[in-house]
Amino acid sequence: MKFTITRLLDTSKILTSEAGQQLETFISYMAEFVDQTVRTLRSGITFQDNFACEVKTVSLKHDTAQVVQAAKAVVGILPTRVVSQSVGLDSFAWYIDDQGRLTVKAGLTGAPAGSFDVVLVLLF
Repeated sequence: MKFTITRLLDTSKILTSEAGQQLETFISYMAEFVDQTVRTLRSGITFQDNFACEVKTVSLKHDTAQVVQAAKAVVGILPTRVVSQSVGLDSFAWYIDDQGRLTVKAGLTGAPAGSFDVVLVLLF
């Protein structure tokens, strides 16, 4: 279902009522807020548009620590996808090693021998 602005909040009908006249400032504010929100969602807003983060694809091997470069100091990591049709992510850990480097370690389903691309969201 596609939303249309007029279906979400038709202020012309609301403002003719007694309640609408008493709440005119609030209703106008909400109409503008809804309009901007819907337009932003339709434009394909991304996670990176609203959060201090970097989306990065890293090639990881099962149960092997790997250093990852980040643009800023990381406060959290969200693993979002393993690029595979047969391998999943069973466990994931990240830490700053004794040399101050961002390090990640993944446990992959079935302990595969090769490496697999994993999409990470690095939060700053």
